[in-house]
Amino acid sequence: MHIVISGRGTVWPDPVPQAHTPPSGPAFTVGSFDGEALLGRRTAQYNHRSAQLAMVACGRALDDAGLEVTDENRDRIGVTLGTAAGSVTGMVEFGMDTFSQPRPHMVAAAKSSHCVLSSPAGAAAITYGLRGANATVASGPATGLAVLRHAVVILRAGHADAVLAGASEEFTGPTSWLARTARGEQVQGEGAAAFVLEGRESARAAGRKALAAVAAVDVRAVPGFSAGQFAESVARTLGRAGVSAPDVSAVAFRHTGVAEVDEAQHSGLARALPGAAQVTDEKRIGDCYSAHALLQLAGLLDEAALPAVVVAADPDGLLSVAVLNGVPE
Repeated sequence: MHIVISGRGTVWPDPVPQAHTPPSGPAFTVGSFDGEALLGRRTAQYNHRSAQLAMVACGRALDDAGLEVTDENRDRIGVTLGTAAGSVTGMVEFGMDTFSQPRPHMVAAAKSSHCVLSSPAGAAAITYGLRGANATVASGPATGLAVLRHAVVILRAGHADAVLAGASEEFTGPTSWLARTARGEQVQGEGAAAFVLEGRESARAAGRKALAAVAAVDVRAVPGFSAGQFAESVARTLGRAGVSAPDVSAVAFRHTGVAEVDEAQHSGLARALPGAAQVTDEKRIGDCYSAHALLQLAGLLDEAALPAVVVAADPDGLLSVAVLNGVPE
């Protein structure tokens, strides 16, 4: 079964980083984002910023694909969304309410969903009336490509006819504290990207244009990072995709902030794909962490840079590689 992307939706951060209260420093944020205006007051009220970003991206992907949700197909359209840790802000605020709000109730029960990783996926399904397979993936910076992998598995297993696959990352005071503690001094970013994935024949039958083929996705734990490990992983995934290395236009990746891993990444990708342009995007979107790879994928589609490779490495030992190819008419 050939899996294609038939729609994409994005929420990009502003191109110029904004100053924030120390210790956050500058960050690439979606300054004009208005969840109430885009989703309605009630929906925005009960969903945290990360969920709102994801839902808007999902709606834009459905619109871009021209995929109309009806009673006939809603049970066969699934959702797989990725996150680093749900809403860190929601968890912090909910926890603080247990100390600061008066007894006996102390916390707003409606905000308990802000502490649950799966709330964005559930909220997207409710908002757009989707009753297919619903899942949440949390794999740190490899989240976006792990989401693609999960969506491909769902489609090939026959659990859905189409899947909304996406990831989001929010920027707030609490997420800034966490990022600076766990990931170092990168300029942070926020945003979301979502894609409609379906079988090539399904897209053709419905008259939807395929933007790219998800030729292969590889997500696996690795014993350690070396240039050889990166080169081997890319070569293996290209082999599964049936794509020749000299044909690859661009390879997109994220700097991890760990010097030895980033050095191995640069060297390994240069070895595996010597003719491909290396795309990092930090100067355009900052470090969008769990959403970074899918925002990069959207950028590659915008630039029609196919075949392309997207790589996401987690210094804790997870390496993911995706190969995107063009789709013959």
